[in-house]
Amino acid sequence: MRTFVKVAAVLLLLVIVGGGYFLYRVSPKIPERPFLKPAGPFPVGTREYDWIDSSRAERYTTNPDDKRRVVVQIWYPAAAGPGDTARYLLRPEEFASQLGARAARKALTNSVFEGPVASGEGGFPVLLYNHGGMWTRWSATFATEWLASQGYVVVSIEHFGFNQTVKFPDGSPFAADTLQLPKETGDGEKDAIASWAYLNDPVFQIWKGDARFVLDRLEALNRDPGPFQGKLDLARIGAFGWSFGGALAVQLTRDDPRVIAAVDHDGQLFDDVREHGTTRPVLQIHHGVDDALAYEEKERPAVRRLLALVESWDSTARMASTADWYAARVEGTDHGDFSDLGLFYPRPEGRIDPRRGHEIINAYTLAFFDQYLRGRQSELLGGAASPFPEVTLRTWKRAPVAADSVAIR
Repeated sequence: MRTFVKVAAVLLLLVIVGGGYFLYRVSPKIPERPFLKPAGPFPVGTREYDWIDSSRAERYTTNPDDKRRVVVQIWYPAAAGPGDTARYLLRPEEFASQLGARAARKALTNSVFEGPVASGEGGFPVLLYNHGGMWTRWSATFATEWLASQGYVVVSIEHFGFNQTVKFPDGSPFAADTLQLPKETGDGEKDAIASWAYLNDPVFQIWKGDARFVLDRLEALNRDPGPFQGKLDLARIGAFGWSFGGALAVQLTRDDPRVIAAVDHDGQLFDDVREHGTTRPVLQIHHGVDDALAYEEKERPAVRRLLALVESWDSTARMASTADWYAARVEGTDHGDFSDLGLFYPRPEGRIDPRRGHEIINAYTLAFFDQYLRGRQSELLGGAASPFPEVTLRTWKRAPVAADSVAIR
């Protein structure tokens, strides 16, 4: 128990905090049908791809011949028709947590495995999804398949080395034998800062390379014969993610001109976007509990200083950005509610129903991408009375920037 609290102190806001230690005290209970049927007009299909980036060495292993391998799971609008409903864990043996794998062995999603891709005039807009640190590509199925039902192709990237997957889809193992978090000194505040520096470089840089590689591969998927040929609108690409993955989504709007909008699900910022901002619109959605209360009284001042530092990065990024920026806070949610985890564990006192939290997160995420990728102005973002009293939304509106004048590093 105490060991996990130390880890939470080191990875504050990146792994489950607030009530995270409570979640780990009990076994997950995952029903056969954990997800409500998506509300969008499309049935949903899902496929996987296992790609090798021959241009990059695998930095998590010491074998000089290893190349970076990137697995993606894609949720997409499907054509109506019969098909097998995909399991939540397509291959439970991939998952490092055998406790979790056993609990999820019967769980099903609403997606048809390898169902035919629906027809969409001009192709469907694309969303890159990046999981949280030490989690998996399927850990936000509540959002990925729901957005696919709304007409988006959602491409979820598995970032090996800082995840919970220990095998590739073909059964070959992945075992990291290098790149470790800095050793703890006993000073939680200094340890957190040192860990953030390590996560910023090398880990975040590896993840950025994964995302760039996947964007390149999507161009080939859209061009070459196959189920997605001509089905992707690569002029309308957004990115979103949970925690560390949310930070990556925001950074991609600065680094890659193909990504034109980002949603950050409860992640602190990393890399230079927190200093220089971005020229693309951003929505941050944060949880609504006080993280410091998860720690002993004597530890709380240090935790609050760290939280203030994280907020200062958000503030600097917002002020340096030249596009619209939104910041939403959802009362009664914690960090895990931005994943599927809230559905699988007992709820601490004072938390909202996890399905309500997911409804809110999905609604704001969809409204944002519809507005900035599809040109559908959103009342939810525009200041109209919200149907979600749990949400406090702040906005920073900027004049639109011409596409040919956007400067991307």
